[in-house]
Order: sequence, then C-alpha cells, then structure tokens
Amino acid sequence: MQKSKKDLRLLFVNPCLRTGKDSFTKLPPLGLASVMTYFESKGYNFTLLDIDINEYSDNYVENYIKNNHFDFILIGTIITHYKWIKQFVNMTKKYQPDSCVIVGNSVAGAIPDLFLNKTKGDIVITGEGEISAYEAVEAVRLGKDLKTVTGISFRNDDGTITTTEHRKVGDINDFPFINWDYFEIERYINQKVKIPSISDLPNQEMIRSMPIISARGCAFRCSFCHFVYWDDPYRNRTPESILGEIKYLIEKYNVNHIDFFDDLTFASAHQVVKLCDAIEKSGLKFKWSASIRVDLFSRAKLSFDDSLKVAKRMKANGCIASGFALESGNKEILKMMNKEIDPSEFLTTVKIMREAEIYVPISVIFGYPIETKETIKETFDQCVKAGIYPSIGFLLPLPYTAMYDYAKANGYITDEDSYLDSITERQDICVNMTKLSDKVIMDEIKIGAANLNDMLKLGLTEETYIKTKGYKTSKKFFKKGKHALDPENIKRIENDVSFNYSQTEFKFEEQQNC
Repeated sequence: MQKSKKDLRLLFVNPCLRTGKDSFTKLPPLGLASVMTYFESKGYNFTLLDIDINEYSDNYVENYIKNNHFDFILIGTIITHYKWIKQFVNMTKKYQPDSCVIVGNSVAGAIPDLFLNKTKGDIVITGEGEISAYEAVEAVRLGKDLKTVTGISFRNDDGTITTTEHRKVGDINDFPFINWDYFEIERYINQKVKIPSISDLPNQEMIRSMPIISARGCAFRCSFCHFVYWDDPYRNRTPESILGEIKYLIEKYNVNHIDFFDDLTFASAHQVVKLCDAIEKSGLKFKWSASIRVDLFSRAKLSFDDSLKVAKRMKANGCIASGFALESGNKEILKMMNKEIDPSEFLTTVKIMREAEIYVPISVIFGYPIETKETIKETFDQCVKAGIYPSIGFLLPLPYTAMYDYAKANGYITDEDSYLDSITERQDICVNMTKLSDKVIMDEIKIGAANLNDMLKLGLTEETYIKTKGYKTSKKFFKKGKHALDPENIKRIENDVSFNYSQTEFKFEEQQNC
C-alpha cells in the first residue's frame, strides 16, 4: 500500500448492540476507544462511525459505507452480535473490496477461523487489541508480511488461514488515558436520572458517570465466562494510574461517578485497601462502583469484623455499589461452573456489604446440565435468605469456554455458524442442556421469582420476573435514609436486567461475572 499515515483513511465503527425501548443505557465503548487512542498516540488520524449512540438504521450505515471510501475499517463487539457483524463485514467488502477490514473482541477473536471462513473480513485480532491492531495496519501499509504480527489471524492469498502467536500484553499502566473527544461524550455522560442521598454530592445532583478499566484478565476460570478465551493473566493498574485517569475525567468532563468496568476489579481485599489508601491521599471526591467476587474477604481469611472494616473503608472512599455473582445455590453446579465458592460465602458477603451500606446487585444463572427443580429452588432459597432479587439469566454457551466445548461434545451445538447466528441474550433460553423442558424451567423460575417478589414487595409482574424492567431491592434491608441509591426514586429504562452498576442502572455484562 505504501501510503503515509496522514494519507490513510481509517474508519472505526462502534456497533449498536440494543435499540429503542429495549435499549440499555448507552455505554462508551472502552475497548474501541482504547484502540483509537493508541492509534492517535502513534500519529494516525481517523473517522468514527458511532452507530450505537445515534442508533443509525441499517440503510443509513449501508449508504455511509457505500459513499465513503476507507483504506482500513476497524470494528469489534461481543460474540452475541455475530450475525450483525457478519452482515456488516460482507456489506462493507461489497462496496469497498479494497478496504482492509479488521475485526476484534470476542465476536471474532474467539472464533477466528470460523469468522474468516464465513465472512470476507481480512484480519482478526485474537487478543487485546491496541498493539496488534496497530501493527497489523502498519504491516499492510508498509507491505510487510502479516506473519510478523503477533495476536492476529488472517486469510492468505490461497484462502488458507494463518494464526500467529498469541500476544501477551504485560503492563497495562503504559497505555495512554482514553481520549473521549472523538465521541459525542455528553450524550453518554448526561443521564436524566438523579442520585438521592449521596453525602458528598449536592442533593439530587445528576449522575455524570464514566467507565474505566482498572484491570484486565481474570484470576479465575469460570466455565461459562467467554472472556477466558483471552487466556491472559490478571493484571491490575497501579492506584496512581487509576486515580490519574479519574482526575483527568473529573477535570475534563465533570464526572462524579466512576464505573470500574472490569472482568474483575478486585482480586484481593489487599487490592481494595491499596486503592482506598490512594483515594484518601489524592483528595479526589467521587463515587464509584465495582465488580468483586463473592469470596473477596474469605479468600483473604479475614474475620467478619476485619472484612466489615474493609467494606466500610470502601464506602467512606466513595463506593456506592459492588456487584457479584451467586450464580447458583447448589454446590455441585458451582463446582461445574468452576466458581470455587461456597453458597454460604454469599450470605456472609451480602451481610458485610449491607452493614457497610453498599448496594449489592447480584446475578444467577440457570440451565447447567445438572439443573433440577430442586437446584433451582436452592438458588432462590439463597436469594430469600439474603433478601435480594437477582438478575436472572440462563446458561449461554459461548466459544472458547468449557461449556461451549461441552455443548459441542454432547450434540447440543452441531453447526457453530447457525448456533451463533441464533443466540440472543442471557435472559433467553438459547440452548437447553438440562433434563427439564424449557417450560418446566420457566415455571420453576416463576415460582421462585414470585415468592421472592412477594417477600420483598417489589410489585414485579410475571412478564418482568426475568427482564425485570427496573432492578429493585427492598428498602427494609437498609437503614432509613442511608441507602445510597434508593430504587424507588430512580427512574429506570425499559427491560433493565441488571448486574454491574453503570450510570443509571445495574447493567449486566456476562464478562463481569468472573
């Protein structure tokens, strides 16, 4: 190609994952934005097509691609949007056959051979994207052999596919802070929802939230989690780096809430303490939410009192919500999930967080092969004991996970392409690997959900037991006037099935459940 960086035309595409009344709050795309910022740091100019925030129609997108030529088009999303990405890539190559289309994230990285065989895409990023995507573009630009670039798969001239060595990205503190100016960032930040009862913010101040990545990878290998395909070790940023970015977001975008949008924010209680120390030292005032594991305190062998001290320090330093997953109340299912937790730990951690006055959203998964009526009841029994209505989901086998391999080996997935075309969200039964019928599973869940709904007096209807249309928690489990986020006073969007606190809602993302 032999063009200068300034002469190249690059397009980054942020796909729309959900639209209309079924949409969640729009989240700035951290992965894509990080790759864009890395390219900027290397001297590249580019254009952004933000389909998500604008909810452009398919016709609009097609006309845009048809009428605007680019040398490179880079896009990535999660595996559940495989069908859309296939259509987009093939449409792009129809109008721009000479453009180099690069696809990343799990939609391609977990299934590189399948993706390249089923689309006209040129290069797949098989791991973390910043360096690999940049080096791939540089190799094409300079006419170098793509085999010299680690962390990619690509189609050779003869149609065969080459996958290079997996790229191990070590220290993540060296990446530049994300430059959000390429996005209409106020449309992401400015939420029409207010936060009641937050002591350090003026009463009824609008939430201005932004996500950041404080860690990559996971220290665990849950059998359902599709982000284990990265096969990368857990790496967390230093507290100084984290707070440097938070300070930047506060000063530049007037942010007052940070969503630690990680696979796993805290792998240890010690890590929590270090961050709290750094927040106190920095003098920064902001609220934050994070993802933890249910055994955060027990793995550190902390007593209840010492665990509570850590949780209270979290609260004192701005934590308003800390979500984690029960997933199942049955020990054998948890073992099959490779969760390495005991259901009793769940109740203890909930109690600790409640006493520290930190909001606790949780999630559960039904549909493991050994699921029965009794195990479904066990899971709801744990929720009853905790006094929490969970985000309810079903097992969704995704590529490069143990459960995906199980589903293929046992004949539940016979055609990967057709299966991936058909999958939707975790709130739908996409494949049933139990001995129960879909109806029986749903009936048993409705029984458990109804009992929990009645106990907590939530006012949910049968149609909203799973897609809850507002994540709620009973007030009676909190001290009056102390609950940081009063669910009764927070307006939620339709079909909010929630897990991880983000801006105006507790939004579920499967990868947060490690």
